[in-house]
Amino acid sequence: MSNIAETLARVNAPPPEFWENDLEMGLGLLLPEIELDDARNDWIAHLNGRQMEMVCAALQLPVEERVRERRETLRGVNGQLVPFWLVDRFAYMKSRVAVVDFARKKLPSTLVNECRINDEDHDTKALLFALYGNNPTDLRQVFHLEKIQKTGFARMSLATSVKQPETSFPEFLTPERIRSLLALFDLEKKDKRLSEFRDIVVDDERPLLFIRRAERPGLIVKTVGVEHGFQPEWIILDFSKDARRVRISSSSPTVPLEIANCLADAYFGTVCEYVNEYEDVHGAQLRRLLKQLAEGQADALEFVGISLKVSPLDGGSKLVMSDDISIRRAVNHFSQAVGEILTEIVNIRGITVLYRGKRVGLVFDAVPDDRFVVRYTDQRLNTKERTSFEQLMRDDHGITILSTEKRSRR
Repeated sequence: MSNIAETLARVNAPPPEFWENDLEMGLGLLLPEIELDDARNDWIAHLNGRQMEMVCAALQLPVEERVRERRETLRGVNGQLVPFWLVDRFAYMKSRVAVVDFARKKLPSTLVNECRINDEDHDTKALLFALYGNNPTDLRQVFHLEKIQKTGFARMSLATSVKQPETSFPEFLTPERIRSLLALFDLEKKDKRLSEFRDIVVDDERPLLFIRRAERPGLIVKTVGVEHGFQPEWIILDFSKDARRVRISSSSPTVPLEIANCLADAYFGTVCEYVNEYEDVHGAQLRRLLKQLAEGQADALEFVGISLKVSPLDGGSKLVMSDDISIRRAVNHFSQAVGEILTEIVNIRGITVLYRGKRVGLVFDAVPDDRFVVRYTDQRLNTKERTSFEQLMRDDHGITILSTEKRSRR
């Protein structure tokens, strides 16, 4: 590790702690590769003009007009490219939406436009090079914010009414107080796990809290033998500005909710408990939606899947229809040849629609009096798409939808 630290210090890059702990990148596996001339030259050869321009600008090198000359310039700086090699690896599978949104807040609009591919897309890697050149530690926040684009959120609200404190919740959630409350929670939990405060981002007065916690036992296979430890869980708590609601993203079901309750207890000064939000719609609204889907009249949505708990087939067998493009013809043919399947909502487990090229599942949970709670697989969509999809369902179809994610205490 000392050699790695020296390598990074030599090029004024953040220390190993930043890359390995904050960005969760294994330097021992990555750095040896860039030190090979062939690997370094091959990497430079695969950079496009935009990406090389951002690297040259960050290194305060002349940005040559011709791509070939930019490549030659970069081949001459060798060790200075180490952090950009790491940023390149960091860019792998990162959400374009998360990177672009963050870059627009941190970089001049002219620089962001220079990383544009076309009217709709930006070069994610070029933007990350530019962000690193502007402030390397900004990658930590990209790492955190990127997580909310690929995960579902359970929506919860306080079960009882409480008096609103004079101090706002974002003001209450100082890093010191969060760390103190998490330490107290771990002490009382007595499960030998540690909850590590990683970041808090306040956007439009909504505090977004990132916590890393040891979850279940795991191991790392080494060259010789294994190393035992715990697999990390990322807990994301997206609170409303008054703390009366919270959206929870996590892999475990109970501990994140308990942490949210713990923070609310401390803020409101009384015992608090968040419960899953509940909002139902009448079956007539769903029948109308299904009819429009079957007739191809649901704007922006295509009918691509349905799952029946009970079908019109002899014996009432379960039935699943699915297609990459549309099941409209199949559904209409089945209804004519065998029996209607879209009117008895209680027999339908759920449907799948195609929205902006992505398959989104809608699940129908029956409640009394021909009413249903409709939940959707929000993890399939990024944050902007979730907002627009929920608005579409509400405004065009009169249906309020919630995430399929739910949390509860044991």
